[in-house]
Amino acid sequence: MLLTRSSSGVTLTDDGKAMLRRAELVVNEIARTEEEMSWLRDNRRGRVAIGVAPLAGITLLPQAYNRFREAMPDVQIEFVELSAAQLVEQLKNGALDFALGSGTDARDFASLRCVHLATFPMWFAVSRRGQLAGATSLADLQSAEWLHTNPTAEFRAFLDDLFGRAGLPAPSRITRCASQTLFYSLAVNSNVVTSWTHLALRTEGASDELITLDLVQQPPARKLYLLYRDSAILTAPAEYFVRCIEAVLPEERNRAGA
Repeated sequence: MLLTRSSSGVTLTDDGKAMLRRAELVVNEIARTEEEMSWLRDNRRGRVAIGVAPLAGITLLPQAYNRFREAMPDVQIEFVELSAAQLVEQLKNGALDFALGSGTDARDFASLRCVHLATFPMWFAVSRRGQLAGATSLADLQSAEWLHTNPTAEFRAFLDDLFGRAGLPAPSRITRCASQTLFYSLAVNSNVVTSWTHLALRTEGASDELITLDLVQQPPARKLYLLYRDSAILTAPAEYFVRCIEAVLPEERNRAGA
């Protein structure tokens, strides 16, 4: 049985959801095959859909994109910024050619082919104009709001350990924010503690608005991963984009200190 009917309408059963995922994959793979055939017929247009985490956008992706565009100016590119769970879903149903995901380890991407690209140290930071800029001890930050993007309980466990070793109760105000735009806006306009890579803190605007908290232990480093569906066969343009990423990787690792 693929469907169930109720007073609220028709919904898919587990079997129906599984079939839908398969159908989406087949449709996307047919579309990708047609694009590949067009490429081979020398139309040189094609399309590449890439899922990205915000970390990729401020590190190696711009340089890789410029390299790609020099060689393939007519290929249609689509960048889609998604959460880790969404990247996994979109890769599995074939909507994306590949993705650049980030996390503290590869557990979020265990069901995918996952290649570690670089590691980026993190620092806690607060608004230069906020009350927390004057903090001189961990105790000054105990009642602060701590903002994070990690969907797991890992961040809360880190703070439990950090404050516990100082003999202090962990902060009670821990907020997850999945919107990068809102995350940045709150970081610079509110009394919150946020975490950033060194590269992000050096970007225009962030360096003027935020100050690092050197009195606090660094949060876990973020890692950048190249992600594929296990059975994925990349089109020629997608494969070339991956080569562009690999080409700029040594310089990015040096910048990250990885």
